[in-house]
Amino acid sequence: MKKVVITGLAFAFLSLASCNSGTSGTSGEASSSAEFYVRGNCSMCQERIETTLKATKGVTAASWDVSTKMVKVSYDSTQVQVAGLEQAVAKSGHETKTVPSPAEVHDALPECCKKGSSM
Repeated sequence: MKKVVITGLAFAFLSLASCNSGTSGTSGEASSSAEFYVRGNCSMCQERIETTLKATKGVTAASWDVSTKMVKVSYDSTQVQVAGLEQAVAKSGHETKTVPSPAEVHDALPECCKKGSSM
C-alpha cells in the first residue's frame, strides 16, 4: 500500500511539473509558424531581418534564406499575427510582398542591402 501511495504522489508531482514546463509564464500560447518573402541581398540583410523578427513580441524563432528570400518564423499567435511580422520587418528597411518599407529607412541601408543592388 505504501508503494502505491508513493507512486501515486510521484505521478501527480510529475504531471504538475510537466503542465508548467515550457509555458514561459503565459497560459494559452498558440504556437504558429509562417513563411513569407522578404527582400534582401546579403548576410547583413539576413542579420537585420532575423534580429528584427526575433525582437518582435511573441516570436520564438526566425530564419531568412538569402537565396530564396523566404523567412520562416515561429511565433505565438495570441501575441502577434503575420501582418504584424511583415510590418516589423518592413520597418527595418526590407519590404515584403504586401508591405513596403518606408523610403527613408530603406535609403539608410548599406548600399549592398538596397533594392536593385547586384549582390
